[in-house]
Amino acid sequence: MQEKMADMFDKKTRSLIMQAVRTAQTEPEERLAVALNAIGLAFRRNDAKTYGKPDFSFAAARLAVFVDGDFWHGRAWFENGAAPATNAEFWISKFERNRRRDRLVDRELRGTGWSVLRLWASDVRRAPAASAARVRARLRRLARLGRPYPGMTVSQSRRRGRPSGA
Repeated sequence: MQEKMADMFDKKTRSLIMQAVRTAQTEPEERLAVALNAIGLAFRRNDAKTYGKPDFSFAAARLAVFVDGDFWHGRAWFENGAAPATNAEFWISKFERNRRRDRLVDRELRGTGWSVLRLWASDVRRAPAASAARVRARLRRLARLGRPYPGMTVSQSRRRGRPSGA
């Protein structure tokens, strides 16, 4: 059964709000960028040379990180069956298309040797340091598989992040 989420705005106001939504360098992405910099990781943002234009890319390790907006990627719909109250059919279709596109991007990247990490924007917003730690953990795992990231030695990745000599 489909649960509906109430909309507090009229159609015109909702349309203006939706038009103003950013697609790159959003607030959760900015929080993650600060957290990644704080732990010493260098990255590219929205690199058009990488398929899918990931929010963050680590080319040496071939890691693509996406920060998926909860609404646009249908988190409430896919996890709880909660659809927007207005124009539900349109939004459900939109969420499904977005999910199919995400899966296509993931397959294409993995097919060319990239690892893909998707984070929910609300999780990044709530705990940016924990999200950055997930990125670092993936980079360490990739280093153990022979794809070291500059600045992170294989011995560091094997020792789970303890500095050399510790």
